[in-house]
Amino acid sequence: MFREQLLPRLRRRVSAVRMYHRELRVTGLGESHVDSLAGPVYTRYPEVQTTVLASPGEVQIHMRVWTADSAHAEALFADIERGLDLALTDRIFSRDSSPLEEVVAHELLKQNATISSAESCTGGLFAERLTTIAGSSAYFLGGVVCYSNEMKTAWADVPPEMIATKGAVSSEVAIALADGIRRRVGSTLGIGITGIAGPGGGSEEKPVGTVHIALASATVTRERALRLPGDREMVRMQAAQAALDMVRVHFLYNGQTPPKRP
Repeated sequence: MFREQLLPRLRRRVSAVRMYHRELRVTGLGESHVDSLAGPVYTRYPEVQTTVLASPGEVQIHMRVWTADSAHAEALFADIERGLDLALTDRIFSRDSSPLEEVVAHELLKQNATISSAESCTGGLFAERLTTIAGSSAYFLGGVVCYSNEMKTAWADVPPEMIATKGAVSSEVAIALADGIRRRVGSTLGIGITGIAGPGGGSEEKPVGTVHIALASATVTRERALRLPGDREMVRMQAAQAALDMVRVHFLYNGQTPPKRP
């Protein structure tokens, strides 16, 4: 009844004007930072309604325009995106609402690459996010949650003397975790994460929120030291997000060192 009687009548009453929408997702920058970089771009297009929204681990840029001309809408979005690409560089990770784990999974499959992880403070959250996607066994070979120093050595071959001298939360241990799990599992890439998620365990030198993340391949090793704000769950979530983004950027630049970010 709806399709045959009501829908045709509604179609006769509506205009040809439609709302067209585009969404970009950004990671690694706060909401105010994104708006300061993106604002000079999108404000040049007053007919496009643009909203910058903070979301856990990312910032979303929503663009909407009402028009009867779909080609005009697409041209507007393309112009704005070109400007945003220059302003935000590699911080835009999605243009179709895909979450970061799906973007990373797509890159792993496209590159015929595999990955493994050795996680401490994130408690397996990096692995959990990658394996929520159907078919993840094609790229995720395995991972370990190694909270204790003994398990870091037993499962990822981190030298005990390194832990004793550098500390379990250090760039050296993160790199050893990434390379150790990669070698153990036989994956293309390895991710190592170690940090202090809180609420206790911090010190003046290494406060709560201190996280070290490393990526290792057969030819490249990279590490990031972060000071993440928020409570325990926020630190864990942000650390997993940063680790996923490290994998994305690795493929974005074909394993080469990325340029300086905004």
